[in-house]
Amino acid sequence: MDFLVPKFRRDGNAKIDSLYYGVAPGGMTVTAIAKPSLDGSRKEVTRSYESGGLAPGQGGRIGILILGGMETTLDEVEYILEAKKQKPFVPRRSSGEIASMCYELLERRNSLIRHYQKNPSEAPKKTARLYLPVRVRQVKTPVPGLTLYQRNGTH
Repeated sequence: MDFLVPKFRRDGNAKIDSLYYGVAPGGMTVTAIAKPSLDGSRKEVTRSYESGGLAPGQGGRIGILILGGMETTLDEVEYILEAKKQKPFVPRRSSGEIASMCYELLERRNSLIRHYQKNPSEAPKKTARLYLPVRVRQVKTPVPGLTLYQRNGTH
């Protein structure tokens, strides 16, 4: 008995849901095209791998995701992808911006600590619970901070 399995054929007018172009393991790049199947019951993803991705230690853009929906064709999505590839990647964050964000987080944390020290009734309550397995109980020891778990049963 022979089975006919259709292989991927590029159709420029095919309706595309999304296209992803990004870094793959092994220093390669991957292009993943997601489109509805022929019967429309599921999504089909076709991946193609290319060598010559990012060199080790090289930073920058790791991926491009283009959401096309049901109205965008493969040609249009590939045109958008090529335009994105041609545009040089410019990181939006500088080292000064990252340092200022860290400083703002530190100041926010310290101000919350000062606020809760002045108003201890507003502080969030710690509700950490320990769920032990069946037939296991916690045993206290004379050493502060040390607890043991004892198994109950016939073992």
